[in-house]
Amino acid sequence: MKDATPRLLLLGCGAFGRVHLAALRRLGATATVFDPDRGAAEATGLPVAESFESGLAACDAAIVATPVPTHVALATAVLRAGRDLFLEKPATETAAEAAALAALAEERGRIAQVGLNFRFHPKGMALRRMVAQGAFGRLHYLAARFSGLKRARGDSGALLNDAVHFADLLPWIAGEAPARVFATLADPLGRGREDLAVIQMMFPSGLAALIEAGCVLPGRWPDAVVPGAETRKEVVVAGHDALAEVDFAAETFALRRGAHAPAAQGAWLPRHGPREDRGLPAADPVEVVAAELAAFIDAVATRRQPEAGLRAGALAPARVLDAARRSAREGRVVDLEDIA
Repeated sequence: MKDATPRLLLLGCGAFGRVHLAALRRLGATATVFDPDRGAAEATGLPVAESFESGLAACDAAIVATPVPTHVALATAVLRAGRDLFLEKPATETAAEAAALAALAEERGRIAQVGLNFRFHPKGMALRRMVAQGAFGRLHYLAARFSGLKRARGDSGALLNDAVHFADLLPWIAGEAPARVFATLADPLGRGREDLAVIQMMFPSGLAALIEAGCVLPGRWPDAVVPGAETRKEVVVAGHDALAEVDFAAETFALRRGAHAPAAQGAWLPRHGPREDRGLPAADPVEVVAAELAAFIDAVATRRQPEAGLRAGALAPARVLDAARRSAREGRVVDLEDIA
Protein backbone atom coordinates (compact mmCIF):
# COMPACT_ATOMS: atom_id res chain seq x y z
CA MET A 1 0.00 0.00 0.00
CA LYS A 2 2.81 2.43 0.84
CA ASP A 3 4.43 2.16 -2.57
CA ALA A 4 1.14 2.63 -4.41
CA THR A 5 -0.10 5.52 -2.28
CA PRO A 6 -0.09 8.94 -3.90
CA ARG A 7 1.17 11.93 -1.96
CA LEU A 8 -1.92 12.86 0.02
CA LEU A 9 -2.95 16.15 1.58
CA LEU A 10 -5.60 15.96 4.30
CA LEU A 11 -7.55 19.20 4.62
CA GLY A 12 -9.32 19.37 7.97
CA CYS A 13 -8.24 17.85 11.27
CA GLY A 14 -11.54 18.07 13.12
CA ALA A 15 -13.71 15.18 14.30
CA PHE A 16 -14.08 13.42 10.97
CA GLY A 17 -10.64 14.46 9.81
CA ARG A 18 -9.31 12.41 12.71
CA VAL A 19 -11.29 9.41 11.46
CA HIS A 20 -9.53 9.84 8.11
CA LEU A 21 -6.17 9.95 9.86
CA ALA A 22 -6.92 6.72 11.71
CA ALA A 23 -8.09 5.12 8.47
CA LEU A 24 -4.90 6.13 6.66
CA ARG A 25 -2.84 4.63 9.47
CA ARG A 26 -4.85 1.42 9.21
CA LEU A 27 -3.97 1.31 5.51
CA GLY A 28 -0.30 1.95 6.23
CA ALA A 29 -0.57 5.25 4.36
CA THR A 30 0.35 8.75 5.46
CA ALA A 31 -0.42 12.32 4.52
CA THR A 32 0.56 15.91 4.96
CA VAL A 33 -2.11 17.83 6.83
CA PHE A 34 -3.41 21.38 6.79
CA ASP A 35 -5.95 23.07 9.02
CA PRO A 36 -6.44 26.77 9.78
CA ASP A 37 -6.13 25.68 13.41
CA ARG A 38 -2.43 24.93 13.36
CA GLY A 39 -2.58 23.37 16.81
CA ALA A 40 -5.08 20.81 15.58
CA ALA A 41 -2.85 20.03 12.61
CA GLU A 42 0.29 19.69 14.73
CA ALA A 43 -1.54 17.41 17.18
CA THR A 44 -1.79 14.77 14.46
CA GLY A 45 1.95 14.18 14.58
CA LEU A 46 2.09 14.27 10.76
CA PRO A 47 3.88 16.81 8.54
CA VAL A 48 1.99 20.10 8.51
CA ALA A 49 1.80 22.23 5.38
CA GLU A 50 2.62 25.90 5.92
CA SER A 51 -0.36 26.90 3.83
CA PHE A 52 -3.13 25.40 1.77
CA GLU A 53 -1.32 26.45 -1.39
CA SER A 54 2.01 24.89 -0.42
CA GLY A 55 0.32 21.68 0.64
CA LEU A 56 -1.55 21.51 -2.63
CA ALA A 57 1.60 22.11 -4.65
CA ALA A 58 3.32 19.15 -2.95
CA CYS A 59 0.51 16.57 -3.24
CA ASP A 60 -0.99 14.30 -5.89
CA ALA A 61 -4.43 14.12 -4.31
CA ALA A 62 -6.32 15.93 -1.56
CA ILE A 63 -8.87 14.72 0.97
CA VAL A 64 -11.35 17.45 1.91
CA ALA A 65 -12.78 16.81 5.40
CA THR A 66 -13.64 20.38 6.34
CA PRO A 67 -16.97 22.06 7.26
CA VAL A 68 -19.60 21.89 4.52
CA PRO A 69 -19.59 25.60 3.53
CA THR A 70 -15.88 25.36 2.60
CA HIS A 71 -16.23 22.36 0.30
CA VAL A 72 -16.90 24.06 -3.02
CA ALA A 73 -14.03 26.56 -2.79
CA LEU A 74 -11.51 23.96 -1.63
CA ALA A 75 -12.61 21.28 -4.10
CA THR A 76 -12.52 23.79 -6.95
CA ALA A 77 -8.99 24.81 -6.03
CA VAL A 78 -7.87 21.18 -5.82
CA LEU A 79 -9.27 20.34 -9.25
CA ARG A 80 -7.96 23.50 -10.88
CA ALA A 81 -4.52 22.68 -9.54
CA GLY A 82 -4.69 19.38 -11.42
CA ARG A 83 -4.97 17.25 -8.29
CA ASP A 84 -7.29 14.31 -7.63
CA LEU A 85 -10.03 14.79 -5.06
CA PHE A 86 -11.68 12.89 -2.23
CA LEU A 87 -14.56 15.06 -1.00
CA GLU A 88 -16.41 14.19 2.18
CA LYS A 89 -20.19 14.19 2.21
CA PRO A 90 -22.17 16.26 1.66
CA ALA A 91 -20.03 17.21 -1.28
CA THR A 92 -21.93 20.45 -1.87
CA GLU A 93 -24.90 22.31 -0.50
CA THR A 94 -26.80 22.44 -3.82
CA ALA A 95 -27.16 20.44 -7.01
CA ALA A 96 -25.89 23.37 -9.09
CA GLU A 97 -22.63 23.38 -7.14
CA ALA A 98 -22.28 19.61 -7.55
CA ALA A 99 -22.87 19.86 -11.30
CA ALA A 100 -20.21 22.56 -11.62
CA LEU A 101 -17.65 20.50 -9.70
CA ALA A 102 -18.41 17.41 -11.77
CA ALA A 103 -17.95 19.35 -14.99
CA LEU A 104 -14.64 20.78 -13.75
CA ALA A 105 -13.31 17.34 -12.74
CA GLU A 106 -14.22 15.97 -16.17
CA GLU A 107 -12.67 18.93 -17.95
CA ARG A 108 -9.40 18.50 -16.02
CA GLY A 109 -9.40 14.71 -16.27
CA ARG A 110 -9.21 14.24 -12.52
CA ILE A 111 -10.27 11.37 -10.29
CA ALA A 112 -12.98 12.56 -7.89
CA GLN A 113 -14.72 10.48 -5.22
CA VAL A 114 -17.35 11.44 -2.65
CA GLY A 115 -17.15 10.09 0.90
CA LEU A 116 -20.36 8.04 1.19
CA ASN A 117 -19.47 5.52 3.83
CA PHE A 118 -22.67 3.44 3.84
CA ARG A 119 -21.77 2.32 0.31
CA PHE A 120 -18.63 0.77 1.80
CA HIS A 121 -20.24 -0.77 4.88
CA PRO A 122 -20.52 -4.58 4.57
CA LYS A 123 -24.26 -4.44 5.28
CA GLY A 124 -24.90 -1.70 2.73
CA MET A 125 -22.95 -3.63 0.11
CA ALA A 126 -24.84 -6.82 0.99
CA LEU A 127 -28.23 -5.12 0.53
CA ARG A 128 -27.26 -3.81 -2.90
CA ARG A 129 -25.87 -7.19 -3.95
CA MET A 130 -28.97 -9.06 -2.80
CA VAL A 131 -31.31 -6.66 -4.60
CA ALA A 132 -29.26 -6.96 -7.79
CA GLN A 133 -29.36 -10.78 -7.53
CA GLY A 134 -33.15 -10.75 -7.15
CA ALA A 135 -33.26 -11.99 -3.56
CA PHE A 136 -36.11 -9.62 -2.70
CA GLY A 137 -38.06 -10.01 -5.93
CA ARG A 138 -39.78 -6.83 -7.06
CA LEU A 139 -39.11 -4.08 -4.52
CA HIS A 140 -42.06 -2.13 -3.21
CA TYR A 141 -40.72 -0.15 -0.24
CA LEU A 142 -37.52 1.20 1.26
CA ALA A 143 -37.28 3.07 4.54
CA ALA A 144 -34.35 4.69 6.28
CA ARG A 145 -33.96 6.43 9.59
CA PHE A 146 -30.87 8.52 10.34
CA SER A 147 -31.95 10.38 13.44
CA GLY A 148 -31.42 10.70 17.15
CA LEU A 149 -30.75 12.97 20.07
CA LYS A 150 -27.56 14.83 19.28
CA ARG A 151 -25.97 18.21 18.70
CA ALA A 152 -27.36 20.43 15.98
CA ARG A 153 -24.39 21.27 13.77
CA GLY A 154 -23.67 24.92 13.16
CA ASP A 155 -22.83 24.49 9.48
CA SER A 156 -25.80 22.41 8.32
CA GLY A 157 -29.21 20.98 9.15
CA ALA A 158 -30.78 17.54 8.96
CA LEU A 159 -30.71 17.38 5.16
CA LEU A 160 -26.99 17.88 4.65
CA ASN A 161 -25.83 16.27 7.87
CA ASP A 162 -28.01 13.15 7.95
CA ALA A 163 -30.55 12.71 5.14
CA VAL A 164 -27.85 12.97 2.47
CA HIS A 165 -26.55 9.52 3.46
CA PHE A 166 -29.77 7.77 2.57
CA ALA A 167 -30.70 10.08 -0.30
CA ASP A 168 -27.68 8.38 -1.86
CA LEU A 169 -27.88 4.90 -0.34
CA LEU A 170 -31.52 4.03 -1.08
CA PRO A 171 -31.35 4.70 -4.85
CA TRP A 172 -27.95 2.96 -4.92
CA ILE A 173 -29.42 -0.13 -3.26
CA ALA A 174 -32.46 -0.07 -5.55
CA GLY A 175 -30.39 0.43 -8.68
CA GLU A 176 -32.87 3.08 -9.74
CA ALA A 177 -33.09 6.86 -9.54
CA PRO A 178 -36.18 8.43 -7.97
CA ALA A 179 -38.58 10.40 -10.13
CA ARG A 180 -40.53 12.48 -7.59
CA VAL A 181 -40.02 13.84 -4.07
CA PHE A 182 -42.37 15.08 -1.37
CA ALA A 183 -40.95 16.40 1.89
CA THR A 184 -41.79 18.02 5.19
CA LEU A 185 -39.06 20.04 6.92
CA ALA A 186 -39.31 21.54 10.41
CA ASP A 187 -37.25 23.85 12.60
CA PRO A 188 -38.22 22.74 16.11
CA LEU A 189 -35.20 24.47 17.68
CA GLY A 190 -36.05 27.77 16.02
CA ARG A 191 -32.49 28.31 14.85
CA GLY A 192 -33.17 28.87 11.18
CA ARG A 193 -32.23 25.39 9.95
CA GLU A 194 -34.28 22.27 9.39
CA ASP A 195 -33.52 19.94 12.29
CA LEU A 196 -36.23 17.48 11.31
CA ALA A 197 -36.81 16.14 7.80
CA VAL A 198 -39.21 13.55 6.38
CA ILE A 199 -38.68 12.80 2.69
CA GLN A 200 -40.76 10.56 0.43
CA MET A 201 -39.26 9.38 -2.84
CA MET A 202 -41.27 7.78 -5.63
CA PHE A 203 -39.49 5.74 -8.30
CA PRO A 204 -40.47 5.02 -11.92
CA SER A 205 -40.95 1.32 -11.13
CA GLY A 206 -43.56 2.11 -8.47
CA LEU A 207 -41.10 1.64 -5.60
CA ALA A 208 -41.73 4.03 -2.70
CA ALA A 209 -39.14 5.16 -0.15
CA LEU A 210 -39.15 7.15 3.07
CA ILE A 211 -36.27 8.91 4.85
CA GLU A 212 -36.48 10.29 8.39
CA ALA A 213 -33.63 12.49 9.61
CA GLY A 214 -33.09 14.84 12.51
CA CYS A 215 -31.31 15.64 15.77
CA VAL A 216 -34.36 16.10 18.03
CA LEU A 217 -35.75 12.55 18.09
CA PRO A 218 -35.21 9.62 20.45
CA GLY A 219 -32.10 7.62 19.72
CA ARG A 220 -31.52 3.98 20.45
CA TRP A 221 -27.77 3.43 20.50
CA PRO A 222 -24.64 5.45 21.35
CA ASP A 223 -23.32 7.12 18.21
CA ALA A 224 -19.99 5.69 17.07
CA VAL A 225 -18.83 9.05 15.66
CA VAL A 226 -20.43 11.78 17.78
CA PRO A 227 -19.57 11.53 21.51
CA GLY A 228 -22.58 11.67 23.81
CA ALA A 229 -25.12 11.31 21.03
CA GLU A 230 -27.88 8.72 20.74
CA THR A 231 -28.69 7.53 17.25
CA ARG A 232 -30.74 5.35 14.94
CA LYS A 233 -29.22 4.30 11.63
CA GLU A 234 -31.68 1.84 10.16
CA VAL A 235 -32.76 0.65 6.73
CA VAL A 236 -35.74 -1.51 5.76
CA VAL A 237 -35.96 -3.22 2.36
CA ALA A 238 -39.30 -4.78 1.44
CA GLY A 239 -39.90 -6.80 -1.70
CA HIS A 240 -42.28 -9.44 -3.00
CA ASP A 241 -40.06 -12.34 -1.89
CA ALA A 242 -38.25 -11.11 1.22
CA LEU A 243 -37.96 -8.41 3.87
CA ALA A 244 -34.80 -7.09 5.50
CA GLU A 245 -34.15 -4.96 8.58
CA VAL A 246 -30.65 -3.53 8.92
CA ASP A 247 -29.47 -1.62 11.97
CA PHE A 248 -26.09 -0.05 11.23
CA ALA A 249 -25.67 1.17 14.81
CA ALA A 250 -26.40 -2.22 16.40
CA GLU A 251 -24.70 -4.08 13.51
CA THR A 252 -27.64 -6.41 12.86
CA PHE A 253 -29.02 -7.70 9.56
CA ALA A 254 -32.26 -9.70 9.77
CA LEU A 255 -33.86 -11.27 6.69
CA ARG A 256 -37.31 -12.88 6.36
CA ARG A 257 -38.01 -14.82 3.18
CA GLY A 258 -41.53 -15.37 1.88
CA ALA A 259 -44.54 -13.59 0.43
CA HIS A 260 -48.22 -12.98 1.06
CA ALA A 261 -50.54 -15.60 -0.46
CA PRO A 262 -54.32 -15.74 -1.07
CA ALA A 263 -56.43 -17.22 1.69
CA ALA A 264 -60.12 -17.67 2.52
CA GLN A 265 -62.67 -14.89 2.06
CA GLY A 266 -60.37 -12.73 -0.05
CA ALA A 267 -57.69 -12.29 2.61
CA TRP A 268 -53.99 -12.47 1.87
CA LEU A 269 -51.80 -13.87 4.62
CA PRO A 270 -48.05 -13.58 5.14
CA ARG A 271 -46.12 -16.78 4.46
CA HIS A 272 -42.73 -15.68 5.69
CA GLY A 273 -40.08 -17.71 7.38
CA PRO A 274 -38.46 -16.76 10.68
CA ARG A 275 -35.87 -13.99 10.83
CA GLU A 276 -32.47 -15.09 9.60
CA ASP A 277 -29.39 -13.47 11.06
CA ARG A 278 -27.16 -12.92 8.03
CA GLY A 279 -24.06 -12.94 10.22
CA LEU A 280 -22.36 -10.12 8.34
CA PRO A 281 -19.25 -8.64 9.97
CA ALA A 282 -19.40 -5.46 12.00
CA ALA A 283 -17.45 -2.47 10.73
CA ASP A 284 -16.37 0.50 12.82
CA PRO A 285 -16.21 3.99 11.23
CA VAL A 286 -12.44 3.80 10.78
CA GLU A 287 -12.69 0.50 8.92
CA VAL A 288 -15.38 1.85 6.59
CA VAL A 289 -13.46 5.05 5.83
CA ALA A 290 -10.34 2.94 5.25
CA ALA A 291 -12.28 0.97 2.63
CA GLU A 292 -13.35 4.22 0.98
CA LEU A 293 -9.81 5.58 0.94
CA ALA A 294 -8.40 2.30 -0.36
CA ALA A 295 -10.85 2.52 -3.28
CA PHE A 296 -9.84 6.13 -3.89
CA ILE A 297 -6.12 5.34 -3.81
CA ASP A 298 -6.68 2.50 -6.26
CA ALA A 299 -8.68 4.79 -8.55
CA VAL A 300 -5.87 7.35 -8.49
CA ALA A 301 -3.32 4.66 -9.31
CA THR A 302 -5.34 3.03 -12.09
CA ARG A 303 -7.09 6.19 -13.37
CA ARG A 304 -10.44 4.40 -13.23
CA GLN A 305 -13.26 6.71 -12.18
CA PRO A 306 -14.85 5.56 -8.90
CA GLU A 307 -18.51 4.55 -8.73
CA ALA A 308 -19.18 7.22 -6.10
CA GLY A 309 -17.98 10.02 -8.35
CA LEU A 310 -19.25 13.58 -8.38
CA ARG A 311 -22.24 12.89 -10.64
CA ALA A 312 -23.46 9.77 -8.84
CA GLY A 313 -22.25 10.62 -5.33
CA ALA A 314 -22.71 14.38 -5.22
CA LEU A 315 -25.11 15.56 -7.91
CA ALA A 316 -27.71 12.78 -7.61
CA PRO A 317 -28.31 13.08 -3.83
CA ALA A 318 -28.07 16.88 -4.01
CA ARG A 319 -30.92 16.90 -6.53
CA VAL A 320 -33.04 14.89 -4.08
CA LEU A 321 -32.28 17.36 -1.27
CA ASP A 322 -32.93 20.37 -3.51
CA ALA A 323 -36.27 18.80 -4.45
CA ALA A 324 -37.03 18.24 -0.74
CA ARG A 325 -36.44 21.92 0.00
CA ARG A 326 -38.67 22.99 -2.88
CA SER A 327 -41.36 20.49 -1.92
CA ALA A 328 -41.45 21.68 1.69
CA ARG A 329 -41.46 25.32 0.62
CA GLU A 330 -44.22 24.92 -1.96
CA GLY A 331 -46.20 22.11 -0.32
CA ARG A 332 -46.25 19.86 -3.38
CA VAL A 333 -44.65 16.87 -5.05
CA VAL A 334 -41.58 17.89 -7.05
CA ASP A 335 -40.39 16.10 -10.17
CA LEU A 336 -36.64 15.45 -10.16
CA GLU A 337 -36.48 16.40 -13.84
CA ASP A 338 -37.30 19.96 -12.73
CA ILE A 339 -34.15 20.11 -10.59
CA ALA A 340 -31.05 21.26 -12.48
